[in-house]
Amino acid sequence: MNSELTLYDYWRIINRRKWTALVIFTLTMVSTFFYTRMQPTVYGSQALIKIKPPSSYYKIPGSEAQDYDQWGAVATEIRVIASSEISERAAVKLGLAPGARAASLAGAYKAASLPDSNLISISASDGDPARAADIVAAVIDAYRDFDLEQKTLQARKTLRDIADRKNEVEDSLRSYERQKQKFMETNPKTGLGSVLANQLSDLEARKKELLEKYTANHPEVINLQMRIDATESRLGKIPAQEVALVRISREMRMQEELYTILNKQYEEAKLGLSSMVSFVSVVNRPVPGKTPVSPNLRLNMTMGAALGFFIAIVAVFLLENLDVSISTIEDIEAFMKLPVLGIIPNILSEKPLDNWLTQFMKKERYSVDAFRSALIVNRRYASGVIESYHSLRTNIMSNLDSKEGVSLVFSSAGAAEGKTLTAVNFALSCAHSGLKTLLVDADMRRPAVNQIFGMKRNPGLSDVLAGKADWRETILESADFMLGGLDFDLLMRFPGIENLKLLNCGTQPDNVVDILDSADWTELMEELRGEFDLIVFDSPPVLLFVDSVIISKHAADGVVLVYKAGKIARGALKRAKEQITGVNARMLGVVLNGVRASEMGPQYGYYYNDYKKYAHR
Repeated sequence: MNSELTLYDYWRIINRRKWTALVIFTLTMVSTFFYTRMQPTVYGSQALIKIKPPSSYYKIPGSEAQDYDQWGAVATEIRVIASSEISERAAVKLGLAPGARAASLAGAYKAASLPDSNLISISASDGDPARAADIVAAVIDAYRDFDLEQKTLQARKTLRDIADRKNEVEDSLRSYERQKQKFMETNPKTGLGSVLANQLSDLEARKKELLEKYTANHPEVINLQMRIDATESRLGKIPAQEVALVRISREMRMQEELYTILNKQYEEAKLGLSSMVSFVSVVNRPVPGKTPVSPNLRLNMTMGAALGFFIAIVAVFLLENLDVSISTIEDIEAFMKLPVLGIIPNILSEKPLDNWLTQFMKKERYSVDAFRSALIVNRRYASGVIESYHSLRTNIMSNLDSKEGVSLVFSSAGAAEGKTLTAVNFALSCAHSGLKTLLVDADMRRPAVNQIFGMKRNPGLSDVLAGKADWRETILESADFMLGGLDFDLLMRFPGIENLKLLNCGTQPDNVVDILDSADWTELMEELRGEFDLIVFDSPPVLLFVDSVIISKHAADGVVLVYKAGKIARGALKRAKEQITGVNARMLGVVLNGVRASEMGPQYGYYYNDYKKYAHR
């Protein structure tokens, strides 16, 4: 058996289960539609903000904005915007109570960066479009306030530290001023030392400036050092009072210089604090959305269609892998080692309900009216279907290679495979071709032939086998058919109906197997073969009852198994063959029943379609 699948094989698999796929796809689409309709309507609002220091920020003393990394800052600020701190502040601005309601605001908005820019998009969604815009606005305001607070936090701390140090130096300066005043009041003649001390202080300050530019060996530095040494020498000759005054004056001057520096820094810090602004600027303000962003019916239906198609395809191939039946002619012949004698097309009932129940609800049998409408005496089947039965007869006869009366047993592996309809239509087609045909209803378990023809079931085969009736007296003819349940006009227009005879199943016995196995089949079959060209037995399913095996052993020149693709497992079909051949009965082949042209291989399907068109011309 060829394990490689062609593209046509895949199409055939999908086509066989197209209704399953269609139901799955439809259910998925309907579910998607109702799911979309059940979702609450959500509107969206969006705003753009820019993160960048203003140009005035670079002029602030001590500003480090020159080192500002806008790309790293954007990624950081996005996380800040999404933090609980901002959501809590935004909740306050919206008037929400603290707690769970404020926390729920964090999931109502989101922030994202725009590629290759320092812009951040803030969006929010809500059932009310105006509220969605309010949420975005509140988040922007909360984030801008937070950003400004963080920017001014260090500046305020620096201003406080400078102010504290300034107050300390001011207190120390006042203390030295009081000491100098008291010293002058106590020593009114001192003063020269103060002048020298001031000179010495100026010289030392100038030396400090020169050392920032030159080394200690520079001529100007050496000259200045000589002047400092001379001034210190003169100070050494001043009395101790003068030295004390010089010391007080020096300390007081140092405190004055420090106070001047701190006061300048204090003013600069105040200026920087008053000039501090947020780096956040709004590019686009949020506005209420006019159309909902969710649910998106078109997107959901597109995704539902893709999902439904995928699930349908997966389900089809999953069912195909789980299906253990045989679906192609080549597979049947390779697996069974038997030829396919005929391909019987799918014959539909005139009642759509019967077709629907049989195909989708897996009803095992048609109703009696449906059976009658499927007979080839119906004008609709006057060409193509009869030809398929003629082909079946030709193949059977070529296998038997016999010109005398031939007896055939039609059976199946399981129930509801169409063996009764096949046997009846086969008998009708043989009668149509001019063969004297006897149709025997050998299914004593569940007889259906008498119901199709609308006649009593007894007397019949069981009575003949039991010796209670003569077969000549129990056989029914075309005149009986016309008085039965079939349409009189259809029978009259069907050529060869007079060649068909019928032997019903008869009285249903309690011991069917005993009657079949103990009957004198040899004498009966000799008489029937001498009277008829073809004897067709409709027998029960092989795997359900042993009746078919017994009839095949005693009365049949050949056995034909009717198989409906996909109805029963391949193992069961092979088991039915083994039971038939196990009693040395001749197994002729298999009839593939109920086949649609779309399910056949391309080498058969095209011919079948072309023949149907040709036959109706």
